[in-house]
Amino acid sequence: MALIDDIRKRTEEGLKTLKETAQDIAFNVEKQAMIGKRKYLDVSKLQRSIQKANAEIGEYVYDQFTCGKNISCDDPFILDRINSITRMRLTIKDIEEEIVDLESTRPPER
Repeated sequence: MALIDDIRKRTEEGLKTLKETAQDIAFNVEKQAMIGKRKYLDVSKLQRSIQKANAEIGEYVYDQFTCGKNISCDDPFILDRINSITRMRLTIKDIEEEIVDLESTRPPER
């Protein structure tokens, strides 16, 4: 019976190790998916919005200049776009900090 008990014990240990390894792999895959989503989807979307706002400012300034109108930094259109760009850059910074935190997370201890 000692042989059967030894085999059972080793099998249980092997299964426990396999389960722990599978949990670690699942945790890391989920972590990488979250990092990828934040980095490549959320940040990229915000960067495209910033580029769009910059283009809108450029078009507006060009139109105003070609019409011979004075352009001011106090112009509501420009201020709105600048405030929007500032908020988006702060959001990107927050997301980048979140990514750093995610990268340093470890699987829960058993």
